[in-house]
Amino acid sequence: MIRFLPSFALVLAALPAFAAGHGPDGLTERVFRAENRGDGRIACGAAIAHWYSVDLGQAGPGGAVSARLWFDPAGGAVYLLNDKQDRLPVEALWCGVAGRSWATRSPIDLPRHAGPVAAGAAIAVDCAPDGDRLVCR
Repeated sequence: MIRFLPSFALVLAALPAFAAGHGPDGLTERVFRAENRGDGRIACGAAIAHWYSVDLGQAGPGGAVSARLWFDPAGGAVYLLNDKQDRLPVEALWCGVAGRSWATRSPIDLPRHAGPVAAGAAIAVDCAPDGDRLVCR
């Protein structure tokens, strides 16, 4: 039992760092938009909380995947809000060929800096196939 308590205390100490908060108060909204410039479908996703991912959507030729991202100007963190308005920390963002999006992914750079961000400023990329992979710029 004595070994358990220090371990449990470490877990409890880590919880506030994971608990990202609730709702958009204090955050700045930025839209992510990935335009499909290829002939097939693309799919985009976000890695959150180390081992989970969120599907951001798919788009056919000429279409786009869009998502609302939220930036914390105090620390530079990036969040998605779920249907309960919980803040989900975004660790990585990517787009790839639909059905194989992780294997064919193109990582999307996210600005991660503290300081003001223009409200409504978009993160926009054009995505097109390059061999077996998708390239988004």
